[in-house]
Amino acid sequence: MAAPLELYDALGEERASAVWAKRPKGKLPNVRRQAALIEWLTCGPLAAHEPKELLYRCLHREPRLFARASSLRRLQESHATLARMLREDLSPKRVADAVAKDPELLLVPPAELIASAAAIAAATGLDDEALERAIRVEPGLLLSTSESISLRLIWLRDRLGISAGGRLARVVSRAPLVLKLSLPSLEARASCLEELGVSGDLLGAVVVRTPRLLHTPLGTIRAKARWLEQVDVLDPSDGGAHLAAFIRRQPDFWSLPTRRCNETLAWLISLQLDERRAASVIAAEPSVLSMPLEALQLRASFFFRVLRGTPAELSQVPQMLTADLAKVPLLRHAYCLTNGLIAKPTDLLIKGDAQFCNSVVGCDLSELNDFEADGKHLTFFQGAEM
Repeated sequence: MAAPLELYDALGEERASAVWAKRPKGKLPNVRRQAALIEWLTCGPLAAHEPKELLYRCLHREPRLFARASSLRRLQESHATLARMLREDLSPKRVADAVAKDPELLLVPPAELIASAAAIAAATGLDDEALERAIRVEPGLLLSTSESISLRLIWLRDRLGISAGGRLARVVSRAPLVLKLSLPSLEARASCLEELGVSGDLLGAVVVRTPRLLHTPLGTIRAKARWLEQVDVLDPSDGGAHLAAFIRRQPDFWSLPTRRCNETLAWLISLQLDERRAASVIAAEPSVLSMPLEALQLRASFFFRVLRGTPAELSQVPQMLTADLAKVPLLRHAYCLTNGLIAKPTDLLIKGDAQFCNSVVGCDLSELNDFEADGKHLTFFQGAEM
């Protein structure tokens, strides 16, 4: 049987011939039914986004659709169920792309699609909202068998210590592709992180914070770690020990775009810190990489304009950029001024209130606590130029 003219009209001669050549062997529904199938696909499931391009992908990946042309109503019912599950009302383009990427979904009866979603929820512990989000991100999960999903959950449990509960739900909801990836692919990511120094309980903790690491290209993972060495935050000769310590304090490192890390480094340098000192601030206080720039600027302004500190002094007390502004530098400076005491900016940032009281201002901790409870320090610097 020759391909329907509608297929040539939609795809052009070369592409139409290519997909028609992949049709199942044996007798197929007649040309009229094939034409109806093509019209439905382009005007229905694929209509929201480049229908002719998606039609080619759809038929090229799932030529069995030609054999189902006489069961158009069943295909329509499966699509209607899929559209509800993927919330076509929120993103028609996403659903069209999903059908083109995994057209086999159209061949699955509605009841089986629903049962598959329920099995995923039961295995992973996802609530309705998280399940919907996971399936919308990775609709192909509905094609996975319970055995396939179980193998990946066992790997997460045994390899990374991520078992049923909130940690597993976070990983699956934010990176549902992990339930489809091959075990060698998952293992390659885990091994790569271990080679970099992220091992033991830290490995599972990092994956929970950045689940997409499990399907991030290996080159990208290594390049991100190299950035810390290239800008002198870490010493490349320590065999990964310092990286592990750094990641324990900044477990979100791999979720932070390198662009943002470079912007934070550039901002530190703009404070008149040289590159070495700027890198040392990041090494000492890794959380600066994930803090909003506005929060960093506020703390830097307080240090320079109110405390009259210098860039060299800031590099000695990098915790200034991550400290609770009201409970540490603001409180201590107000206490000193109120009691006629003079303290260097670096002394105000000494770690520990008890140490500050004993070695800097010579008071009891209870006196500082009473001063804080009074709350006057919170309005002490109103109007100050920061």
